[in-house]
Formats: sequence, C-alpha cells, structure tokens
Amino acid sequence: MPAIQRKTVLVLAIVLSGAPLPASPPVKPPASGQSVLVAPTPTTSEIPEEPCAAGEPCETPSEERMLDLINVDRADPANRAETQGQAMPLKWDHKLAVAALEHSNDMAAHHYFSHFTLAGESPVGRFYEAGVQWRAMAENIAKNRSVEQAQAAFMSEPRFKPNHRGNILNPEFNYVGIGIVHGADGFLYITQDFAKEPVETARK
Repeated sequence: MPAIQRKTVLVLAIVLSGAPLPASPPVKPPASGQSVLVAPTPTTSEIPEEPCAAGEPCETPSEERMLDLINVDRADPANRAETQGQAMPLKWDHKLAVAALEHSNDMAAHHYFSHFTLAGESPVGRFYEAGVQWRAMAENIAKNRSVEQAQAAFMSEPRFKPNHRGNILNPEFNYVGIGIVHGADGFLYITQDFAKEPVETARK
C-alpha cells in the first residue's frame, strides 16, 4: 500500500452580520455595527501525497452534493442543541453561487487560499458585485480532495463556535451558493456563501 503522508488541508470561515445592504458596490467600509469573525485555524486530514492525475478516478466535485450534505447536517437531530431545531433547509441562490464559483475559480487559477483575492477584494465586495442583498452573511472556503472530506472537516470543528460548523448550522441563514473547482494541483477549491436574505430578493 502506498505510503500516506499527513498534509494540512486549509479551511477558513468568515461571518458578517448587520443591517440590509443595497445590491451595489459599497463606497464605505461595512458599518461599525457589523461584526467580522475569521477562523483561520487549519484542519488536517489524511490525503495521498500525490495529487490526482488526469483521468484518475478522483471524486467529481458537485455543488448539488454539497448542498445535500449541508442540509442533512442542518436537519441532523444530533445537532439540535446548536440549531434549536430552527435550521430550515437552505435554498439555492444563483447570485450567491456565481459569487462562490468566481472565487473558487480565482483561487485555483492564481494559486492562493484566502477569503481575500490577490487584488484585495473581500466577500462583502463579491456579494455586492453579485447583487446579493443580505442581512447576515458568511463564507466558508476549503481546499480538499473531495466534497465529503471537506464537509466532514467543516463539521469536525468545535461546537458553539463562530467557525465553519457554526456557519453551516446557523438557523439565521436561508440561502446558500456553492462553487467548486478542480484545480490543476488535483485539489478541489470550494467556496460556500451563506446569506440571510429577504425572500423576495433571492433568485434561483
């Protein structure tokens, strides 16, 4: 059996909340009443030393599969203490998905891993550009070998903390968009964008 080495698989989370924002580029930073929480602690998982080669039977990335996993975790009775039974299934939002996919593409193409692009654009800026109106928002990013491994890494984090797990289980959110890109290095670049949106503004 080939030797398995431990590598660090990075995952980051960011959370913002505050008053509704217009769907246009901001001219000022977020209001002082908003909060920003970042959880930069790496999560480790066992992955092969060599990346997937072209044509190798690596798991195909699927936004639909990850959405299913998210909603299964939100409905899981084992997580009721965190959700208080109030976490309804997240609905897909096309605008959030566009923002998420563009960020995953950018990370994979330019070989970085951060909520902030190399040009300095933040998740808030991406939400504005996508036309998303939000009352609360959060973003999870991961670089992993499969959708299942990434979701498991998110959910293995401590309970009742402002981290990836907390974003996934947050009953305040009602919409999500997911972007998954298979990078040239063989890893999946994953972005999950969550939002609490006025129902009438969200679009499929």
